[in-house]
Amino acid sequence: MIYAGKAKPPASEAQWVALVQATAAGDEASLHALYERAHRPVYTLIVRIVANREAAEELTLNVFHDLWRRAAHYGAAGATVLGWIMNQARSHALDRLRFDRRKNRVQPHAGNPLVVIEAADPDHIVALWKRSRALHSALGALTPEERTTIETAFFGELTHAEAAVRLNTPLGPIKTRIRSGLNKLRHALAGGADAMNSHLDANHCPKSAQVCAYAIQALPASEVAALEAHVESCSRCQHELDTLRPVVDSFVSWPTDLLRPSASLQTRLARRIAAEKGTDPVMPPARQWSEPEWEEVAPGISCKLLASDIEKHRVSMLVRLMPDVAYPAHVHAEFEELHLLDGELWIDGRKLYPGDSNRADAPTRDTHVWSETGCTCVLITSTRDILI
Repeated sequence: MIYAGKAKPPASEAQWVALVQATAAGDEASLHALYERAHRPVYTLIVRIVANREAAEELTLNVFHDLWRRAAHYGAAGATVLGWIMNQARSHALDRLRFDRRKNRVQPHAGNPLVVIEAADPDHIVALWKRSRALHSALGALTPEERTTIETAFFGELTHAEAAVRLNTPLGPIKTRIRSGLNKLRHALAGGADAMNSHLDANHCPKSAQVCAYAIQALPASEVAALEAHVESCSRCQHELDTLRPVVDSFVSWPTDLLRPSASLQTRLARRIAAEKGTDPVMPPARQWSEPEWEEVAPGISCKLLASDIEKHRVSMLVRLMPDVAYPAHVHAEFEELHLLDGELWIDGRKLYPGDSNRADAPTRDTHVWSETGCTCVLITSTRDILI
């Protein structure tokens, strides 16, 4: 199942290990390479646990900063690199919850003990719920093409030109869909009063389409500096960008399995390390990691294989189940780790929610693994598991 239909060999676990070893030796480019490969599942898991975008971004930054400082302690025999990073992410998030409980006397949410309500601010979780409902409602205002374009560019971490290639659509319509989609979301999220006055907000500056691409981090790096300089001198574009920032912030509630930080954390990571070392920042190099595509390996089951260790018969991957689909019953040949990013998952009699994790050791078995809602998880497992 795991290797079915693979057009090209999956990334080797040895490549991930080599990046950790190079990071331990002080190579910041290798740290950035690890960030590219792992930051989205890390950020998504942390968001699901702490239920706060700003806190999740800071914790994600802390995870990779700690990776920089502790890379020499990685032991390849104990876990895959992705599993090691995900466990650090979970530890950071749970430490934050424990701190919040002590500070604010937070209480577990009835549906999921990892989602908390701040007793000192009981409106916090309600505000998050309302923001999520508002975004889901606002998405109804988008055409399918607008929604697909924004999802492809923002959540696919692509520039608008790369999104045009991915969607096999000319660049002009891609820019138009991004701008029209963002403006629809802005007015839908702001409510009727903003919609009635929307003609006052019209930005006729020729750079407006670039502003929208910049807002969702879809502007090519070569154009960013010039656009930022333009925004400083153009009040219309400055206003448009200011009104789009809350829209992009709301994307943390977008119904998707892998989220994306709303701001670039890599530059902050580089600057934090530079401050620690007393040197100039080593800025992130041009992106080199090409994330694999989802591949359906069985009816209703898709995988995105991130790393494969042929010698140790282990894989690190994302797994997606469609609603009402079951994962095959199996006996574990080695330990198995699962971090749920989206949806709900039943493992025998235990129900997992986003942010939950599960570990199983050999020779235990999972006889009934299924999802009523559909779900996505990070799964580190053995290719020698026995299907039953």
